[in-house]
Amino acid sequence: MAARYARVGIKPSPRPDNRLRFKALISRINHRQWNMLPDSIHGRLTYNGHHMTLFEFTQHLKQEFPPKSNITLDIVSILGGKLSVSDEVDRADGGGPVGARLRVTMVVVDGMMLPGTSRSTTHYTRHMFAYFAKGKINELSDISDLNERLPHGCKITPVPCLRPPPPRVSIDLRTFYQGYITAINFTKGGPEVGVFCKASGVVWNGSKKSVEDYCLLMRNAFDAIPDLKFNAHTVLVDEDLQQIAVRIDFSGTPVKPFGGGIPNGKPVAFSEHAFYWLEQGKISDVLTIVDWENYRAQLM
Repeated sequence: MAARYARVGIKPSPRPDNRLRFKALISRINHRQWNMLPDSIHGRLTYNGHHMTLFEFTQHLKQEFPPKSNITLDIVSILGGKLSVSDEVDRADGGGPVGARLRVTMVVVDGMMLPGTSRSTTHYTRHMFAYFAKGKINELSDISDLNERLPHGCKITPVPCLRPPPPRVSIDLRTFYQGYITAINFTKGGPEVGVFCKASGVVWNGSKKSVEDYCLLMRNAFDAIPDLKFNAHTVLVDEDLQQIAVRIDFSGTPVKPFGGGIPNGKPVAFSEHAFYWLEQGKISDVLTIVDWENYRAQLM
């Protein structure tokens, strides 16, 4: 087939990978093309831990994105899901999972959609991790930062730009991140975690923090949940961009108020979707969303 294309001077279309499939799903949601979802999603899937049929998932989307609503999704950062020529496993599964940071745009119109009608626009972010089997999505983990929409209006934290080049001596980002998580679990946010961070500090969700203050975020979590465990469920990396996207699963039993929840003596399990940017082999920027809604629901 490739030779045939070459003879007539036509470049063949790229083989679809999971990143393209995820982008197609977002496009179908934006265009309300619900009848095309079976092309992207299996007949049964897991959405945020709940098993459901594609029909049930479609009904969920229809409620969130009504026909005449002005709600759209835009991908601002995406990792994973790309085919690797040298990796037979990736070629078999379309490149593996996909992690994406999306901007949600909501336009609210006062009255009918007419020229000059008063309208307001707000944005918030959501992080999605999509998992695939045989070229279709069979699991979605989706966390929205609804709190960002309320106090900040139309401003959301942008992804870092104007990145420096990768370090001269390359590091394995998966090994790096696993060491980072091990340090967190072993020291509970102690100074050893700072070894993985840029010496001048870390920009966490748009706020510049010293390494000490960044580690304090973790120590506060362990203070409220002493047996807290960080488990890196999914780790996606981009060596060229020096970027890591992670789905982290937490477990433990809260003993102090934390994240808006009051302890009830029962253990909890919840997740965080985080995107990391590195400079010269150290964490410099972090954008993260925690599933606080699920966390608080378990404490009610």
